[in-house]
Parts: sequence; C-alpha cells; structure tokens
Amino acid sequence: MAAARARDAATDRLAAASPGSSPDRMTAAGPRPMARAVRAAAAAAGVGVGAVLALVAAARRGKAVHPHGEVYAARLVVGGVPAAPAAAQLLATAGEHAALVRFSRSLGLPRPLPDLLGMSIRVLDAYGRGLHQDFLLVSSSDRPVFHHLFLPAKDVQQRPYSSSLPYRAGTQRFIVGAMPDPDSPRPAGETELERVRIAAATGRLRFQLAVAAPMARFTPVAELHVGAPLPTAVDALRFLPLNAGGGLEPLGLLNEMRRYAYPMSQWAWGRTRRDGARMQREAERVSDARAPSFSHHSPSAPRSRATSAGELATRPR
Repeated sequence: MAAARARDAATDRLAAASPGSSPDRMTAAGPRPMARAVRAAAAAAGVGVGAVLALVAAARRGKAVHPHGEVYAARLVVGGVPAAPAAAQLLATAGEHAALVRFSRSLGLPRPLPDLLGMSIRVLDAYGRGLHQDFLLVSSSDRPVFHHLFLPAKDVQQRPYSSSLPYRAGTQRFIVGAMPDPDSPRPAGETELERVRIAAATGRLRFQLAVAAPMARFTPVAELHVGAPLPTAVDALRFLPLNAGGGLEPLGLLNEMRRYAYPMSQWAWGRTRRDGARMQREAERVSDARAPSFSHHSPSAPRSRATSAGELATRPR
C-alpha cells in the first residue's frame, strides 16, 4: 500500500539520519508527581502571567503572541525508530497521522526585522476521537543547552524549532523539536510566509520531528509532510501545550504555569475581538473535521494498525 511504502521510506530516512541512536541516551526521570505546594505556586504564577497575556490579547484584539500565521494540512509519518522514547505511544509506534501545522511570527515585529518564528503542530485524533496532540515549537538551535533558548530567524527553514520545555515518557525526559529537511525546496519570496506557501505547493516541503535529551542534539523520529493551506479562518485555532497523551507528558513548573496562562489569554482575545469567540469555535470545528477526511485510515484501520505492529516487531532494532 502507498501508505505503508511512505512509512517504510520515512523509517529508512530517519534511521539514516540517526545512526547509533538509542532511547537510553534520554535522561532518566522517574514519575514523581508535582508536590501540592509547587502546584499551588505554579497556579498562582500562571494566573499572573495569564493576566498579563490577557491584557496584551485584549489590546491587540487577537493572540497575545504569534498573532498572525497560516495553517496547513499535514501528514505525520512515524517510522517507529529505536531513537523514539519507548513509552511515548505517538512517537514510538510506526504509523501515519493526519495533522495541522501553523507557521507564525511570534512577537509580530515589523519586517524586515527577524522574529522568533513559531511552528505549532496538531496531530489529529492522536489518542482517539477529539483527543489531539499539540506541539508548540519556536525557532531555536540544534545544540545542547541552546535548544532550550529561542532564536530569531528570517525564514521558516533557517533554523530548527524547539519546545524548549521538557516532556516525559516513562522514565525518559526530553525536549521535542522539528528540523527543516535538507531536501525540501527553498524558493524565493518576499516574506517567510510567502516562501512557505510556494514550497508547500510543490508537495515536497518536509520537516523532521525530533527529540533530544537535555544535553544531546536532536534525533529524528518522524517526518512532517506539509500539504495545502487551509482557510484563513483556521488561523484562530487554539493550540495548547497540555494537549498530550499516550504516555507523553509536559513536565515541570513552567509547563504547569501554562495550564492557567494560555486559556486566560485565549479567552481574552476571543471576547474582545469582534466575533472572536465564533472564530475560535469555527477553527476548532474545522480542525476536528479534518481528522476523518484527511487520514489515510480506512474502515479496515484496526487491521492496518495490527499489521504495522507486526512489521515493527520483526524489524531489527
């Protein structure tokens, strides 16, 4: 099947990009629930940050950060390579998933000034109907320590992207990133968003979804194929870093703060912008509707998944 061939090709490319990689390189982090006092402190700080972001969103009558962007349909092809965190269902299991990807400028600085560039990925129905996985990534570096920092860029394919903040899956701790594929087209264009549109129209625009231990470089575990642009209304989509599951858990105090800050900011711009709440609902409706129509899975999907699991079990690891 075409989907199986695409998945096998992606597996080969990912394996070639990460020779000798092993999940054992990830930092061990046992499942230690956050203490009640720390959660309370994170909640208080998150509400404070959320209040500031809400004021910015209200003043802008739009998103406080990453105010303008473009959303594309996408496919995430997971190769099931050994470098993937074993307890992260989405990243460790070979398969193909419908997705959305949004490219944006973070601070909204006037061009031609460089800006922090955002890449938000939603893997649709990753864990069941309506249970999506969101990754919120910002232009960064593929160097230990530096991939915890945000770095400005002038083009969406200039730098790697990083979650900056850690995830945990089982006993492994890591950050998630995306790296431009060296074989993707790099057309000319006046703005970074125009260049994305032109590159996506070729059908060959790809990024490598990757993971990195805190003191290691990124290792590819999946390929993101960028497809056609979606209607402008979808730009109102609300990505949330805590949309996660399947053993993949955002970790730490700052991620806990985002639990409170992000919804406050999103609520503010939805209520202060004309028709903002309606735009948010419509964007979510389009997002939810993309899953069954864009996915390659057919009514025989359970059998396909079983076959993939069997193939995965017989591959050398």
